[in-house]
Amino acid sequence: MVASLELENGSEKTSAPPHAATVTAGDVGDYSPEGCLEKGMHAALKRCLTPQCFTAVLMVYSIVMSALANGLFASSASSIQRSLGLSSLNWGLVASMYDVYIVVLLLFMSYYGGRSHIPRFLGVTLTFFAVGCFLFTVPHFAFYDQGRALASNEGKEMCDLTGSQEEECSTSGGTNVSLAMFIFMLAQFCVSIGASAFWILAPIYLDRNVSQQKMNVYLAVLYSGGTIGPAVGYLMNGKLLDNWIDPRDPPPPGLTPSSSMWMGNWWMGYMIMGGISFLFLLPLACFPRFLPNTTEVRKAKLHSNELVINHTPDDQTEFHIASRHSERNKSRMENAIGYSRKDMRTFARACKDILTPMRIFNFLAHATETFAVSALSTFMPAIIESQFGLSPAQTSIVFGLTIVLGATAGIAGGGWFCAWRKYDGVQTARFCMIAAGISVPFCLAFLLMGCEKPGENVSSLMLDNVRNLDAIIQSESGALDGLLNETCNAGCGCNEKAGDLVCINGQTFYNMCYAGCSMEANESQFDLGSIRCSCVIDAEQSITPGYCKDPKNCTKSLIPFLILLFLLMFFTFMNNVPGSQVILRSTELKERPLAMALSSVTFRVLGGIPAPLLFGFGLDKLCLIHASCDAGNCLLPDNQKVKYLTLIMS
Repeated sequence: MVASLELENGSEKTSAPPHAATVTAGDVGDYSPEGCLEKGMHAALKRCLTPQCFTAVLMVYSIVMSALANGLFASSASSIQRSLGLSSLNWGLVASMYDVYIVVLLLFMSYYGGRSHIPRFLGVTLTFFAVGCFLFTVPHFAFYDQGRALASNEGKEMCDLTGSQEEECSTSGGTNVSLAMFIFMLAQFCVSIGASAFWILAPIYLDRNVSQQKMNVYLAVLYSGGTIGPAVGYLMNGKLLDNWIDPRDPPPPGLTPSSSMWMGNWWMGYMIMGGISFLFLLPLACFPRFLPNTTEVRKAKLHSNELVINHTPDDQTEFHIASRHSERNKSRMENAIGYSRKDMRTFARACKDILTPMRIFNFLAHATETFAVSALSTFMPAIIESQFGLSPAQTSIVFGLTIVLGATAGIAGGGWFCAWRKYDGVQTARFCMIAAGISVPFCLAFLLMGCEKPGENVSSLMLDNVRNLDAIIQSESGALDGLLNETCNAGCGCNEKAGDLVCINGQTFYNMCYAGCSMEANESQFDLGSIRCSCVIDAEQSITPGYCKDPKNCTKSLIPFLILLFLLMFFTFMNNVPGSQVILRSTELKERPLAMALSSVTFRVLGGIPAPLLFGFGLDKLCLIHASCDAGNCLLPDNQKVKYLTLIMS
């Protein structure tokens, strides 16, 4: 009852199913409403029980999931790090935990989920996803402190002619960071429960109810929804990040969205996505185990060479799509014990059958691409914000539209091209290799970054001094103070360890004290209009927290960069649908959930998990000036070296 086809070394071996004439609907599964809710709803809404309607609901969730994971998460990184004092490594760890949880959950969830009532299984797991969306907002309400996040606005590093200033650091900062990290990781765990089931079981459910000729189109629609999602997330944050993080209070004086210390309203997007997720849980869970009028589809797949195994099937290795009616008379305990023993043997043998050289190299190819995409998607918005001097909202829109349009066009184009050319498995695999090769030269786009060079504009410091700032501070007491002291700030008693950058009339100063700034009015009433800085000659003084930005100088290099980035995304994602088809076409129908799960585990372990950690660690090392008290937030990155690090990662 099973056909075999081997897609290795470019050869095909086929054998006719021995019992094709005896296949019945019970062997492959047939539509039957289960439970009172399904029976009541299906009678009135049977016209909606189609692959098209199910795909429409799936597309909503694919948009929401990808909007959160690849849009909101990436574009809100800089605001979250500033508001909570997180380092790039901290944020990279949060990003990596998403893949860690999925690896832990994926194999067993997909294995058992593939044998269950898939729509109901998805309904339960996506409930956890919705809860995770709301958990992401908890650190803001619990730990955000405007006074700590913007210490420079409290005036404690002003010029003080009465004596030296001592650095005072809050002891609760480290505790808050640890608790915030714990909550973020808990939220990632809930989100990963839904994602681990969705991206494996959704294609499997479609594969059981859609013919092979139409499967490319449905997968393209599903995955295109996954690329539209980041656009939704980026555009949503493009609006939200222009608003101050706390809607109840106005932003501090002198702070605007174009400031390098701006903190936008990052948490509202997570609440919106959580609400949408709850709305569509019931419609998704009420779809039947098998859609009506799709029995012939599964029979045709059983009779065709599409069903592939690498061994002779027997009772120990065969997956049953339909429910086990013959064992219903046994007690639940007997069934549970029998299933556990049999399932472990079946699971181990199925893994061995799936891991052939052809599939292993397919998994590894996907892993290399995932490594680059995962690293860049986590930190690229913050990097572009720094490299081109854009605001968080501008970065979210410009970067989001570029990568989303490129990825969506690549996914749709790759799926359409292979369907149009009617490629078989070997030809599809060859197409994936060619598309991946074409994408490599476009990585040179990252050499166009770096027109914004704030490290060269810190008053009284050469670039080499800024790059060796930690060594200068640790070499001997007062070494950095000697470099920063000038006639205009003599006697201010500034603290060389308190790095709170400030931009005054286009010039970046180490902090307000070294700019010779002091209050003309009562210091308890902080007002930038009452501050005068002796190191600035101009009568009109414009003071903005953070380093100075000049995005006008970056226009010429920004447009070519975005064009090349679009082409890089297009060719990188062009093999997304064909790559999935290679796995599906080379795997027997009943083993496809496990094959897709093994593919996902491989590219996450080798790509998604280590990439954000390594990239975040590298970015922290390339930070020239950290916030005072080593809060983790980078005040001044080394844009030149970050550019080359990004090229290496890509």
